[in-house]
Amino acid sequence: MKKYNKSSIILHAIQGLGLLFILLTGSLVLSEMPNNVDKISSFAIHMILGLILLVLTVARIWFILKSSKLEPLQISTFRQKLIKINHLSIYVVILAMGISGIVVSQLSGLGEIVFFGSNVVINLEGLTPALVHGILSKVLMFLIVMHVLGVFSYMIKTKENILKRMWF
Repeated sequence: MKKYNKSSIILHAIQGLGLLFILLTGSLVLSEMPNNVDKISSFAIHMILGLILLVLTVARIWFILKSSKLEPLQISTFRQKLIKINHLSIYVVILAMGISGIVVSQLSGLGEIVFFGSNVVINLEGLTPALVHGILSKVLMFLIVMHVLGVFSYMIKTKENILKRMWF
C-alpha cells in the first residue's frame, strides 16, 4: 500500500489540528489564567476537546492495528526504529495526558464545576496529576516537533514527498 486509507488521513488531520489547538491554548492561555470563574468556559472547551482527542487516539490506534501496513520508507533500520519509537511515544503520551486530565478533573472537582455548576473553588495547587499533565504536554510538544522535523528531514534528504502518503 502506498497511501494511508481515508479514515487514517481524516483522523490524523483532526488529531493534528486538535492537538495543536489544545496544546497551545492549554500552555499559553489556560496555564496563565487565574483559577476563578472566568476560567470555567475555557476549561470546558479544553476538557471536551481533550476527551474527544482521547477517543480519537483510541480509534486511531485501532485503525492502525487493523489496517494494512504501508510500504516501508527506504531508510536505515536505526531511523525506522526512531520513527516507530516516536509514533508509539506520541500515542502513549496522548493517552497518559487524557488519563491525567480525567484524574485532575475528578480530584479537583473541576468536572463538577465545569459541567454541573458546582460552587466548589477551583484549586489545582499541589495536585500531582496536574503537574504530570503539564509535563506531559511539554513532552508531547517535543515529540510532535520531532515528528514534523523527521518528515521534513526525510524529504530534504531523499527529495521524496512523503506527505502524499498522508493525503487523499
